[in-house]
Amino acid sequence: MKARFEGPLLHGGKDFSPITYEERKAVPSACYQCVTRCPIVGYVENGKLEKISPQYNSIRTEGTLWAKAQAGVNHVYDPDRILYPLRRVGKRGEGKWKRISWDEALDEIAARLKKLRDEGTPEKFMFHYGRMKSSTSKMVKSVFLATYGTGTIGNHTAICEGSKWVAQELTWGGHYDNWDFDNTQFILNFGSNVYEAHTNHNPVAHRLTRAVVERNLRMVTFDVRLSNTAAKSWEWVPIKPGTDIAVILAMCNVIMSEDIIPIEGRNFLRFCRVTKDVNASTDEKIAALKEHLKDYTPKWAEGISGVPAQKIVEIARELAIKHPAAIISYRGAVTHAYGVETERALMMLSSITGNVDAPGGRLKAVGPHWKYPKGPKEKPKARKLGVLDGFPGQVAFPNHHVSQLTFELIRDGSYGRPEVYMWMKYQPVYSNGDCKANEEILKDESILPFTVAVSPFYDESSHLADIILP
Repeated sequence: MKARFEGPLLHGGKDFSPITYEERKAVPSACYQCVTRCPIVGYVENGKLEKISPQYNSIRTEGTLWAKAQAGVNHVYDPDRILYPLRRVGKRGEGKWKRISWDEALDEIAARLKKLRDEGTPEKFMFHYGRMKSSTSKMVKSVFLATYGTGTIGNHTAICEGSKWVAQELTWGGHYDNWDFDNTQFILNFGSNVYEAHTNHNPVAHRLTRAVVERNLRMVTFDVRLSNTAAKSWEWVPIKPGTDIAVILAMCNVIMSEDIIPIEGRNFLRFCRVTKDVNASTDEKIAALKEHLKDYTPKWAEGISGVPAQKIVEIARELAIKHPAAIISYRGAVTHAYGVETERALMMLSSITGNVDAPGGRLKAVGPHWKYPKGPKEKPKARKLGVLDGFPGQVAFPNHHVSQLTFELIRDGSYGRPEVYMWMKYQPVYSNGDCKANEEILKDESILPFTVAVSPFYDESSHLADIILP
C-alpha cells in the first residue's frame, strides 16, 4: 500500500487528527506535573485536549518532555475528577456529600472569612499549601491572603527543601541552585538521584546524560543505595545514611592540608567571608580554613561514614585537579538532622575548588519575573497564629516554618486554633508524617470547626473536608 504522505519527516510543532488528518489547534502552556514547569504545547481538536507535546524551540528543555507531562491529558479527563463543589451532609469523614453551586460554596466560605475579619481575627483563617508556584502563588499569597490580612500560612518547605534553602541563604544569600553540565569536566554527586527526579529534572537530566555519554565525563556518586544515578555513574561509593558531611569535610581537609587548592579556588576566596576580619587576605583565609578543618581527617571520616580514607583522599585530589567540576547534592545528603551543615560544607568544598557561580560548576539559579495584579496598594499588617514554627525550644530557627508540626500545635491549643482551615495543592493527612493523628484532628470539629479542600480529586484529605472546591 502506498503511504498517504511522502517526503522527509519534519521536526515537531504540529499535530494532526489520525481520523480526519486535519491539523489540531496548538495551545502553548506550561506543565504543572512537577516544579520544573516545562513549556508545553497542547493540541486541541473539537474543543478537547487530545495530546501534550514539548515546546520544540525551548532553550530550557531543548524540545524534550518527560512521560508524566505528556500523560497530563489523563488528568483533565480522569473519570474520578471532581467537577463540581461538594458540601458535606453527614458526619465529617462519613463520606456523604451534596453537589452545590459555585455561588453557594463561595458564599458560605466568604461569610465565614468575613466574620473572622470583622471580629479582628483574620489570623484564624489558615491557608496551607504545597507546590504553589508561579502566578498561583502570586495571586493567592501576595494578593488574596495579603489583602485579607492573615499570616497563618502553612507550607511544606520543612519536609522538602528547607535544609538546602537555609544553607544556601547562609552562604550565597538566596536559594535554588543548578549545575552547568555542558561545560563541566567532573561531576561529584552526594545523595541526588538526578537521573530519576530533581526539581529541575527534565532540563538537568538530559544535559547530564549528554555530558556523561557524549563527552565520556567521569561522575562519582555517594549514595546509601544503588540508585539509577549511582548505577550509571563511573563510580558508586556506598555511604552510611546521614554521614555525607563527614566525607565532605574530610575532602576539604585534604585539599587544604596538602596545599592543592586550585588557582580558581584561591581567586574565589577573595570574595568569601572566612574570618571575623572582613579585610583578611587570601593567605589569612586559607590559614583559618586549615585550622578549622585540621581535625576532620579522612581517617576520622572513615569511622563515621564507612567510606575508606584512601578513597576520600583519591576523590578529593581528583576534584582539586579537574576544573571546572559540578558538585551535586540533594535529599540523600541534606534531609537529615545535620542537613543544613552538610549543604554548607558542600558549598565550602565548591568554594575552595573555585566551582561556585562559574562556568561548569555550581550556579545560583535564576528565577523568572513577570507582571501580575498586586491588589489594593494599602494592605493590612498580617496577623498570624503561633502554630507554624514548632514548640518553643523544639526548633532553633524555623525561618521557613515547620508546618509538619502544625497539627500537633493545633491539637495542643496553646498557640491558637484556626476556625477555617483551607488547603490547596497539599495532602495534610499524608504529607505531615503521623497520618493517623492527622486524620483524627481533621475529623474533630471541636479542634477545626470548618475545613475546605481545594482538590481535583477525592483523596484521603478531601474526604475529611466540609467543602471541596475542585
